[in-house]
Amino acid sequence: MGSEPPGEDALVLPPVPLATGRLLRLDDESTVAVTAVELVVSTEDGAEHRIALVPRHGAWWPPDR
Repeated sequence: MGSEPPGEDALVLPPVPLATGRLLRLDDESTVAVTAVELVVSTEDGAEHRIALVPRHGAWWPPDR
């Protein structure tokens, strides 16, 4: 199976926040400050592609691309 050119099935992130907040609650109920959020996309060839989300207005947004 060869790779297909980008088109209607290309992965697109919506122009809305994908997460909100600045603290991550751990299993022991303590919290730690969040400094970065990434979306990890795994592809059929076994590769992983990381998309760093952008902090804006207290939320984590997809990058402008």
